[in-house]
Amino acid sequence: MAPERQAVVEITVNEEKCRFSLYDPSGCKRCIEICPLAIFATRPIQKRDFSVPREQRVDPTIWMLLTPWQDYCDGCGACLRACEPGALTITFDGMPIEAKAAGR
Repeated sequence: MAPERQAVVEITVNEEKCRFSLYDPSGCKRCIEICPLAIFATRPIQKRDFSVPREQRVDPTIWMLLTPWQDYCDGCGACLRACEPGALTITFDGMPIEAKAAGR
């Protein structure tokens, strides 16, 4: 019996529509909070470089949303329902999960 082939999952974050902010209280964190499989992660936009003069350093409070564990996504759609429309796109083997199919 051949092993089951795992679907190719791709999750895209639309940075223009995603309002993720780790430190801003008005920023969105819903996908991170709601995902039962914890596929989302965060990191600073840029690495802090202490060799750069203080006035030229990047703001350490500006972080970005990542999906390093997207292959664990089961397509439940919780993040699609929780996030702003169009902020996230999820495809399984190239077929998009629609917000309506995810229960929005």
